Amino acid sequence: MRKQELTGYPSIDKPWLKYYSEEAINAPLPACTVFENIYTRTKGNDKEIALKYYGKKITFSDLFVNVEKAKRAFEQLGVKKGDIVVMITSSTPETIYSVLALCRIGAVANIINPFFEPQQMIDRISETDAKIMIVLDQLYKNIAEFIERIPVKRIVVIPVAQSMPLDIKVAVGFKLGRIHISFGDSILLWNDFIKIGNHHEISTDAEYEKDRPFIMVYSSGTTGASKGIVLTNSGINTTVSHYYTTGLKYSKKSTMLQMIPVWFSTGIVFSVIMPLSLGITVVLEPVFSEKVFVKDLVKYKPNMVLTATSLWVYACTCSQLQNANLSHLTIPITGGEKITAETENQINNFLSTHNCNHQILKGYGMCELGSTVTADSQEVIKIGSVGFPINKVVVAAFDQDTNKEMKYCQRGEIRVLSPARMKEYFKNPKATADFFRIDENGNTWGCTGDIGYVDENGFVYILGRTNDCYTASSGKRVYCFDIEDIILRHKDIERCKVVGVVHDGNECAIAHIVIKKGGVADIYALLTELRKLCDENLSQDSMPLGFVIQNEMPIKNSGKLDVEKLKKDTDNIICTTEVGIRKITINNQ
Repeated sequence: MRKQELTGYPSIDKPWLKYYSEEAINAPLPACTVFENIYTRTKGNDKEIALKYYGKKITFSDLFVNVEKAKRAFEQLGVKKGDIVVMITSSTPETIYSVLALCRIGAVANIINPFFEPQQMIDRISETDAKIMIVLDQLYKNIAEFIERIPVKRIVVIPVAQSMPLDIKVAVGFKLGRIHISFGDSILLWNDFIKIGNHHEISTDAEYEKDRPFIMVYSSGTTGASKGIVLTNSGINTTVSHYYTTGLKYSKKSTMLQMIPVWFSTGIVFSVIMPLSLGITVVLEPVFSEKVFVKDLVKYKPNMVLTATSLWVYACTCSQLQNANLSHLTIPITGGEKITAETENQINNFLSTHNCNHQILKGYGMCELGSTVTADSQEVIKIGSVGFPINKVVVAAFDQDTNKEMKYCQRGEIRVLSPARMKEYFKNPKATADFFRIDENGNTWGCTGDIGYVDENGFVYILGRTNDCYTASSGKRVYCFDIEDIILRHKDIERCKVVGVVHDGNECAIAHIVIKKGGVADIYALLTELRKLCDENLSQDSMPLGFVIQNEMPIKNSGKLDVEKLKKDTDNIICTTEVGIRKITINNQ
């Protein structure tokens, strides 16, 4: 543990270093490709299980043999260093073989969210000039209508049941039914694709280059068109290498349930590449939902799992887990969504009462920064925070107007110095320049767009988005998340999302709320209590004009909250009067 005099500025003091050994702090970063890193770190593990898929066990030896087969097939189809291969797929063994094969070639695995709108997908695919696309059969319908409008010449279809045990394959095939695809020279089944490479000569792997692109994922498109996020071998290896020195309690027999889609960097980097490089078995799950998460916890008994907070909350109240023994969980993790201290305690209580002896670990990150920026350790956890910066990473809050760093516990935009950062937004130099900010010392900071702060012990707190605000009639900037935090103090409120709307020429707040199951039946009493809570804790500029009671919050295909839909929901706004509930009509002129 390091002792030092604090200046008050996180980027100078780096108080989180006290949680790392000198060996970890000074450890060199891997100077190799992602494939080489996995391969060299798992030597001698040939008979250990690398992947599990619906009961099918795939050893590390099998993994590398199948990667070689995929590599030869790609090369036979003309894929070479620097090429881009589009992937519209989910978590299957063939997806992992393809990604690692492309790494060996020096090509880019362009993993697109299959739930993008058709025009989004057309635009993203067309700008890559990709000639080959990998598609999961269950997602083929998502692209069928626009195949003629994209530059792709060959499509390889992965049957979701390709690697399943025979009995499960038959059952799944019966359940899903036949998918009508016109196979031929331009559309190949996976097995036919592999056969193409059978007679291809063995070739050498592309040599490691520090900034060479390897994986491209996408922003959600929430604030405009989705952008390709170009990640490099060195950046990905930087992120995963953090877990080599954190003292995670795992062994070669440990398993990790992969419950984040591969089209997010956390899904492919943290949930697949990281555990494989540690020799941990990855349980692949191509379907992502609350019910599947609960089923998999019982069925696979994983030691490690990362999934969204909402799935953990669902598990807490799910009858299927009422008598479940979760003692197998040694590294339960959540991220991707804001988690309140109350929710964190709820999850920890759930884990404890189900024989799990470990607290929920939290993290924070974004695709542009290689997936993970901060994380708890199993030894050091602070309720309400998102952990402290991972090894080699610096985090600080900055004043948005002056670009000056804020001191401990002062809020500002969270910015990150990380060797794991993306290379660029694909073919978008303006957006790239807007995301990065170079300081007077030549350091390149990633601007996250999140408001938060760093405390004197190095823990990071995320409050909300910089654009999650409105301007009150007084000219004051009001952050919606500050209002939400007050409303969520009420014991009967499950979720809250505040949005700014225009009423009578001025911006004001509308609070959308979800009432807890079994909560109050008297809506008038509830709204009266919420109004009093807001009166006591908020300024007049921040007072909600009214409330909308939602059964559940609307979610977009990307998995994120549909804020725009909430802003348009202006027909159900209510407030209280002395005699009862009154409906509010918004005049947005």
